[in-house]
Amino acid sequence: MKKIILNPLAVAAIVSFSLFSCAGSDNMSDTTAMEESTTMSETQTMAGDTEEVDADMDVDTNMEVEMDANMDYDAMFEDMNTQQYDIVALAQTNPNLSTFVTLVQSAGLTDILKGEGPYTVFVPTNAAFNKLPQEKREMLMKPENKAELIKVLQYHVLPSKVPSTQFQDNQRIEAADNKFINISVDNTSGVTVGGARVVKPNVEASNGMIHIVDGVIATSEDGGY
Repeated sequence: MKKIILNPLAVAAIVSFSLFSCAGSDNMSDTTAMEESTTMSETQTMAGDTEEVDADMDVDTNMEVEMDANMDYDAMFEDMNTQQYDIVALAQTNPNLSTFVTLVQSAGLTDILKGEGPYTVFVPTNAAFNKLPQEKREMLMKPENKAELIKVLQYHVLPSKVPSTQFQDNQRIEAADNKFINISVDNTSGVTVGGARVVKPNVEASNGMIHIVDGVIATSEDGGY
């Protein structure tokens, strides 16, 4: 079982990840597993500002989901020198990623994801966010739930540059509160992280890399969205 360990986050922090290769045991205190770990990054402090969530963000769920189903992912960022943009600026160039940009701004994470990095960010499309249950979307948009919004967005950020080829079947990310984000890899659907399928991998940015995903990443305990 391959694991990526995500140490518990403070409300305003990106946490550290370690890549583990475990032989026959899921116990992370196992000496052999610990010796085989490769640290991906030290903890990154996420200062963030206090921008409020726009509770009136207007989206048409059915229209966005239909657009996502018909989207040509291969054409995203076509004929662009993506490496001249930081992660946030790169997402801003595509209107199908506007919900992600808005939520990052609302969570006060813009300056961090525009920083030096490197980061790997799984960026859901607008339609991916609209697949969330309505009550979940409304909850995340309320200013009083900013901490929950940050937690959800942090499931999408690795504090290191990780191309899709480094993910392996049966890896998992250990998040806070003993929750896990499962990773699967197969020849048909490719890489799936926390129920979200990578539909456009390895888009280089000036401060890392983004992978476009067709869902919002959730832990196994959340049961997916």
